[in-house]
Amino acid sequence: WPRPPLNYCILITLALCNSTSGSLTVQQIYQFTRQHFPFFQTAPEGWKNTIRHNLCFSSCFEKTTGFMCSKGNRKSCLWKLTPEGRRKFQEEAQALLQEALDLVRQSMSEP
Repeated sequence: WPRPPLNYCILITLALCNSTSGSLTVQQIYQFTRQHFPFFQTAPEGWKNTIRHNLCFSSCFEKTTGFMCSKGNRKSCLWKLTPEGRRKFQEEAQALLQEALDLVRQSMSEP
C-alpha cells in the first residue's frame, strides 16, 4: 500500500471526525489510521511518535476532561479537535488537488 499523501494532522482529524463522540484516545487514533490506511500496518513504529507529537504540540487538538479506562484500569485521556483545528482541516481539504485525492483513495483500504 502506498503512503497516504496527507500530513499527520489531517490523519488525526479524519480519525476524530469519524468517531461518534468526536474524541478518541491515542490508541484509537492509531487503530483508525491502521484500519483505513494499510500502509501504517507495516510501517516502522516511528509514525506513532509523530501522532503523539502532533496531538501534544499542535493547536489543532486538545485533551478533553474525560478519560477512558483501558485494560488494567489504566486511564487514557481523550483528544478532540479545536475550533482552529476544524477550520484548518476545512481549508486544507478544500486545497487538495484532484490528483492528491486520487492518491488518497489509492492508499485507503475502503475509500
